[in-house]
Amino acid sequence: MSDELDAADSSSSESTFEPDAEATPEAEPAFDFSEETAHELVEEVEPESSHDSEPDTAFELVHPELTHESVEDSLSESDSNPDGSEEEDLEAAQEEPKSFEDPLQESVPAFAFTQEVTLEAVQEEPESATDLLNNILDSTEEVIPDLEPINEPIEEAILESIQPDTTEEPLLEPPEAELPQEHIPSSSDPEVAEQNTNGATTDRIASQLSETIAGILSDSLGDITKTLVDKLETSGSIMASSVAPETEAATLSEAVFSVPYTRSSNFVGRFASLSQLFGMWKPNDNGRIGLVGLGGIGKTELAIEFAYRVRELSPSTPIFWLRTEELELGEIPSSKTDTIALPLLVVDPGDKFEMLLSGKPNDRLIDKLKSFNGTVLLLARSAQHGRELVSARDLCEVGDLELEASVDLFRANLGIDAHLVSTEKQIQDVSKLVTCSPRAIIQVAKVINCTGMNLSQFLDLYERGDPFKLRLFSKIDPFSYPDFDNSVIGRGVFDVKMFRNTYRHFSRFLYQLFFLGGASVPKAIFSSYDPLDMVIILFLIKGHFLVVEDSSNNTYTIHPLVYLTIRNAIGLERSESEGVEILEERQWYEDVVLAFSKNYPDAKSDSRAWWKDCFAHLIGGYDLHNDALRVAVATIYQRESAFFKRKGMYTEALKMTVLARSVLPNPMPADQLSIIQDQVTLLSLLAKYRDMNHVLQSFSPDQGPRSAVWKKRMMAKLEQTDCANQYETAIDTFQQILLASQGSNVPKVDLYLAMDDVAQALMYKGKYRDAAIVCRKALAERKDNLGSSYPETLSSYHNLAEIMKRDGKFDEALRYIQGALLGRESLFGPDHPETVNSKVVKASILISKAVSTSDFDEAEAILLNCIDRLTARLSATHPVVISCKSEIALIMVGRGDYESAEQLNRTTMIIREEGPWLDPMTHPDTLTSKHQLAEVLRLKEGCKAADILSERVLGERTAVLTNGTMSGDDFHPDQLSSLHHRAIVLSGLGQHSEASDKIELALTGRKTILGDEHPDVFLSMTWKGEIMRAQLPKRDPERSEHLDAIESMHKQALERLTWVFGPEHQSTLQCATNLALLKHERGGSARAEAEHLHRQIYKAYQRSVGGLHPETLKSKARLAKAMSASPVADPEEAKKLWRESCAGFGKAYGVDAYVTAKAYKEYEKSLRTHLDQ
Repeated sequence: MSDELDAADSSSSESTFEPDAEATPEAEPAFDFSEETAHELVEEVEPESSHDSEPDTAFELVHPELTHESVEDSLSESDSNPDGSEEEDLEAAQEEPKSFEDPLQESVPAFAFTQEVTLEAVQEEPESATDLLNNILDSTEEVIPDLEPINEPIEEAILESIQPDTTEEPLLEPPEAELPQEHIPSSSDPEVAEQNTNGATTDRIASQLSETIAGILSDSLGDITKTLVDKLETSGSIMASSVAPETEAATLSEAVFSVPYTRSSNFVGRFASLSQLFGMWKPNDNGRIGLVGLGGIGKTELAIEFAYRVRELSPSTPIFWLRTEELELGEIPSSKTDTIALPLLVVDPGDKFEMLLSGKPNDRLIDKLKSFNGTVLLLARSAQHGRELVSARDLCEVGDLELEASVDLFRANLGIDAHLVSTEKQIQDVSKLVTCSPRAIIQVAKVINCTGMNLSQFLDLYERGDPFKLRLFSKIDPFSYPDFDNSVIGRGVFDVKMFRNTYRHFSRFLYQLFFLGGASVPKAIFSSYDPLDMVIILFLIKGHFLVVEDSSNNTYTIHPLVYLTIRNAIGLERSESEGVEILEERQWYEDVVLAFSKNYPDAKSDSRAWWKDCFAHLIGGYDLHNDALRVAVATIYQRESAFFKRKGMYTEALKMTVLARSVLPNPMPADQLSIIQDQVTLLSLLAKYRDMNHVLQSFSPDQGPRSAVWKKRMMAKLEQTDCANQYETAIDTFQQILLASQGSNVPKVDLYLAMDDVAQALMYKGKYRDAAIVCRKALAERKDNLGSSYPETLSSYHNLAEIMKRDGKFDEALRYIQGALLGRESLFGPDHPETVNSKVVKASILISKAVSTSDFDEAEAILLNCIDRLTARLSATHPVVISCKSEIALIMVGRGDYESAEQLNRTTMIIREEGPWLDPMTHPDTLTSKHQLAEVLRLKEGCKAADILSERVLGERTAVLTNGTMSGDDFHPDQLSSLHHRAIVLSGLGQHSEASDKIELALTGRKTILGDEHPDVFLSMTWKGEIMRAQLPKRDPERSEHLDAIESMHKQALERLTWVFGPEHQSTLQCATNLALLKHERGGSARAEAEHLHRQIYKAYQRSVGGLHPETLKSKARLAKAMSASPVADPEEAKKLWRESCAGFGKAYGVDAYVTAKAYKEYEKSLRTHLDQ
């Protein structure tokens, strides 16, 4: 197929190359055309003369040397027209007496002239060579006044070529313009006869000089010297020979011009390529030029423009053009012509280059072209084909059209309707999308014109993907019917079938690039190729302009239009005869998928955007026809899953794992069991416990001992999550696995993981001290063997902090969690679920230690932030998110906002009752919400409101967390918390005996499970004393003994709680309040101590949580009551405190609130008992 762009349709041809100042190549270094160097560059030519005649004297050259700056100034002045003087120049040119038929518009855009001007100068009949020179220069200066720097070296070269070798002084004669009119000689004068005799010689010189000057001005500056030498040598040979006037006239006649195409009036751009062609063209030499480039890139149009410009510069040069039609005849034009100049032959075989290579050696067309006498310009679609005739240095590679020229070409071919609604940016965007390929630009313009779409619609469709791209370049019935031979996705750019038939081995690489998407494909994927084969493949592929290699990034990119061509070829219906090719493509596809899978980035790499996009393309629309492909694709999915897991994007990771499982063959290969393991782990992290159970139940442990151990471990994890069998099963399983790991050669990482499992199970069981021992050991070994910043080491920090918090060692817990948090933020980032989990634990520790309102505010801010981050990564109902809300409910209780605390606890309880566990109604988390709700109800509405729920929670926790015996060590900390709370409720209801039994049991159980130093032990101790105070004997000495025992318990608890929490913590102040009540009960001088203690408690509450906090108001009321009973206290001050307390409750909770009503009742009782007396 020919590379011409529908030459028959001039309106659709490659566009208009108008002069483009930006396309002007940089000027090359100046040539030293001084008088001294001119003798070295130009051979002296002596005209024939008689032996007795005296030689002429030499002419002196008076013009300065040609310099780089003078040429640059001339070009810039002629090209640029800053003041808009183009119209003035045009008018001046129209007033000139001499006309210009077709000035050169691009090579010498502002100062081109033709042979006709030079001939007019010669016709002035100069008397000597000096007159001839001055007339020529004067004539050109009329048209080009700014060419003085260029005229000077031309004059020097001309004078040097025609002056004889003489040492006499030169005879300077004035030019004709300076001669008086009356001195013009007549034809009868001897001088006239002598001039007539030399007229023909003068005409030859003028003609040759005209071609020489035009060549100098049109050629690139880098070729000035060579062209000038060739021209002047020819001039010298003509002057030295005696030729009849008839022969000379024939030389001046126009030579053969056999170009079958008209010149495009819309030719644009390609200035650099034209300059390169003129620099490579040797008019009087057997030159060979290869014009090579991708199909549709514009080689034919460029050659047409070059041929027409050669005709303008050298009319005596015969020009022939051979298309495929002429080449099929097997003959080439004769290089023997009637002209002196050697011919130029343009050979355009299109996509049928093989016809030049067919035949017997030395009788092929390519062999005939090698022996052609003249210049051959060969058009080819590959550098390899071009080098069949020319050397590598004589190749002119044609690349994509310049963007500005592409825009002009697109605009010239775009219909008026589409042009009116198109912006400049849209035109540029379309040009860029089709890689500034002239053929593609013209085809796009035709599609737009035929279908009536605008550029915005075209861009939208084109950017939707390959299917729409193919449709736009294909037949669009009934408007667009592109010819397959000229279509961008047919053979217009690249003949896929021919290339594959010719280079079957090399096509593998090209097709594999296509399968990988063709853009920025890493070289590493092709590392399995033989290195030498790879060199040869790249040499051929790049020589066909199909692929670009980016050495800086080590990538390959297939040309976008070539990619579309291959896509179209594969998508077309294939005949049965192509079965071998189809099987071959499948094998190529399998090979590249395996290589892609092998080189796919692991979870640690963040540079994976290209790989992900390529993977989506790689598997889209292709059949995974064997197990090897399926395993390779599953491996890629698994690596993506691991990456997402590392980023904390568990939902996306789970999707990748599910996809990996879906493509694996059935039965699953043993080496792919890790995919199921990853899926189960992710289901656990996402709290999808029912799905986790389903996968585990369907998993067969028959794949080996390690798979059996793994399933056993994960089943224990699931049972632990559901608190099955009071955590006993999980503890036993994990301890067995740990013992087995210690006695075998399992990796250290697995051993530490087994330690974590045991520690976690013991923690959930409530055996905090045992859990801490195992966790500390795991932490120490991880720090020694892995380092402090290793992810698993940070997990040990986190786990130990949680254990320490539950064990009441809050300061130590805070240190560990801070270390885990800093490490995880640095390693994973602030949004990773593991980082957020550490923040949740930190907030929980801060709540336990909180004293002031600001402490609660800090913890709440952390939890709210955690909720936002976890909701985005996990879900709004994930157990950790609900735990955050449950912790916020505790903050509200600490602030005294019982109403909000009740609502939030009810919300979390409802969500947990529908949670992800196998039995959510009795799950420990659900029971925690119920327990907290019962406590809020007691504080807000009294013990009667909390009675039923308190009793139910105790029963459910006992059933779920223990064996129900409540003896020995059959206790759980959560169960004991409910037992402790139940005792307080019963005491408030007046059931002191039962309350006393339960508080005693709670105290015993806490000492057994938690140890004697745990804060919860002392909370139970002080409440035991308070409950005992309600049951004091009425007579001494038993009453005094009980009071002493109770006071001892209170003091012991107060000391320990002060040490753990500080003197103003609410737990500490509650213990102090119980002590003050005891002192008031003791009476006598102890009441003054009680009053003093109540006043301290009131001020402490007021400082920490404010004057309207319920505990502050209660402490004020207790102080008022103590003052009312004191004989030395001011009754009015006591009444004032009572009134302030009651008013505070009414303001904070409403006049109808339980706490308000209770406060008023206590006030009335105090008035009746003490103040009114």
